[in-house]
Amino acid sequence: MDCPNCKIPLNSDYHCSSCDFNLNNINWVIIKKVYTPNEMIVKSVLESYGIPARIISKEVAQMPVSIGPLAEVKIAVPETEADAALKLLEELTVEE
Repeated sequence: MDCPNCKIPLNSDYHCSSCDFNLNNINWVIIKKVYTPNEMIVKSVLESYGIPARIISKEVAQMPVSIGPLAEVKIAVPETEADAALKLLEELTVEE
């Protein structure tokens, strides 16, 4: 994944060695709620377009099958990328 500031690849802890940008220190906003396995698809699409994404779930490790509210997965992106991410997902949904 590339740094939003200088487009240099971020290291494994989401830190840019070039401009010292750190994705862990910015505000993340939830842009979409999906159900498994769609969260991996949405995250992959966003990251393939250079938009960092995180998956937030209420998964219980002892219960491998999730239903109802426990099955809901939230997709979060940096606040600065939220508009671009929503627009991209909307465009891709319309094309389908």
